[in-house]
Amino acid sequence: MADFVLVAGSFLGGWAWEKVTPHLELHGHRTFPVTLTGLGDRAHLLSPEIDVHTHAQDIVNAITYADLRDVVLVVHSYAGGPGTIAAARVPDRIAKIVYVAALNPEQSRPLWDVMSDFARDYFESLTDGWLMRLPGVEVVAEHFGEHGVERDEQRWLLDRATDHPITTFTTPILDDLTAAYALPNVFVKATDDPAIDRVRAGIPVIELESDHFPMASAPERLATVLRETA
Repeated sequence: MADFVLVAGSFLGGWAWEKVTPHLELHGHRTFPVTLTGLGDRAHLLSPEIDVHTHAQDIVNAITYADLRDVVLVVHSYAGGPGTIAAARVPDRIAKIVYVAALNPEQSRPLWDVMSDFARDYFESLTDGWLMRLPGVEVVAEHFGEHGVERDEQRWLLDRATDHPITTFTTPILDDLTAAYALPNVFVKATDDPAIDRVRAGIPVIELESDHFPMASAPERLATVLRETA
């Protein structure tokens, strides 16, 4: 059985996986959802000093303090950045990285540089100083509504979502990512996702019929894919 460490994207916390984890645990797997500094139940820690490296260390700490090994690290959207850095810091503890509609970071570049035009325009519309402000339902509907994100799903996601520090996207990645690139990697491509438009060369791709937020819209199908890739 596998240990899944699950990290959601911008604005979201560990709670975003609550529809997925029962389908993994039912089959005997253990799940460890991670909430990054400044998000979710850690929103009180939000500050302009937080960057992608802060979030990478959150993931490292979640893994090492639980003394996990042979981890299946599942990263969604923005979390592809800090997740890859974390894997490069503790590669001996990682069995595989699963990128779920996730960014594929490049060494020495900020995540802003590897985002799709759609995602960049969306985040620019939300930026207020050092923060990306939590979008309202109408804003999410405007950008994602025609890509399968239903109103009930939008409300479920936004109910506990929080503001996100833009510095996590604008800070260049300082870590050497070679060790993470050398690990087994899988990319889960959501079929109706305008936010992610590139995959690092050589990564196996699995298609999932879903929008950009499969943990909300297709949790059982996503869990099946995760079990099959573990």
